[in-house]
Order: sequence, then structure tokens, then C-alpha cells
Amino acid sequence: MKFLSEVVDSLIYLFIGPFTVIGTVPFLLMQLDATMGLPHFTSGDVITGGYVLMNLGAALALWCTWLMYRSGGTPIPSMPALQPVRSGPYGIVRHPMMYSLLIVGIGELLVTGSLLMLIWIPVAMRAGALFVSVYEEPVLMLRFGEAYKVYCQEVPRWLPTWMAGRG
Repeated sequence: MKFLSEVVDSLIYLFIGPFTVIGTVPFLLMQLDATMGLPHFTSGDVITGGYVLMNLGAALALWCTWLMYRSGGTPIPSMPALQPVRSGPYGIVRHPMMYSLLIVGIGELLVTGSLLMLIWIPVAMRAGALFVSVYEEPVLMLRFGEAYKVYCQEVPRWLPTWMAGRG
């Protein structure tokens, strides 16, 4: 029963959080684009690349979700794993799910060629960064204490280890 509850809670979080960022808002922006008659800047090859990026971003999100479940938690910040997840993408950057949203968002931008999406992506990423620094990381620090502090010292928040000059 606990597993079913976690799956349902994760789906609710998915639709309220990430789906809004990469689904609902982009859909509304594309409707606004059409209403305003804004130009689009895409082509066949760019669209294909956009779909590839969207699938890569989705695959990253699924991988991260699987790692969370494997560690006894969910992607929901209030229901994290039993200990900091350090494997896979979590070993090179603390918030790979944000990267998955960014990759999907850039894919959507390439598919739609929407000027409003070009504005939305940095706004959404900034909101995500604020959420991480104001809520998610403080909650994880309270939950995991020293283990999370060490993780934060060893794994950079945003730039993967090879870009941040670590590891």
C-alpha cells in the first residue's frame, strides 16, 4: 500500500510541478504566441533536434526518479530518499532533475520556435533555482544533517563536477 501511495503522490507532484513548467505553461504560451501572431524560428532539422532533446530530458528525469525510488524515496522534495542519493547523475550535480527540465524546455523551444518560450525558460529555471535554495536544500539539510553537508561539499549544486573543477 505504501508503494501505491508513493506512486500516486509522485504523479501528483509531477503534474503540479514539472508538468506545469514543461507542459501547461508552454501550451498557454504557444496559444498566446498564435493569438499575438508572433513569428516562429524553427525548421525541420531543428524540430527533430528538439524532439531528441525532449526525449533525453525525459530519460534523465526517469533515471533520477528510479534512483530516488531505489534509495527509498520519491522525487517529491518532502519525501526524499532515506539518505542522499550519490549515484548516477546525482554524483556529478546535486539537482539533475532541474537539468532534465531545462533539456526538455530547450527541446520544446526548438520544436515550437516560440519567442515566448525563449523568455519562459530562464524564468522557469530561476524559479527552480530559488525553490532549491530557499526550500529544498534547507529541508534536506535538516533531514540528513552532516551526510547532506558532506554531499554538498563534494558535489556542486549546478555545474557538473567536470565544469566546476571538482572530482
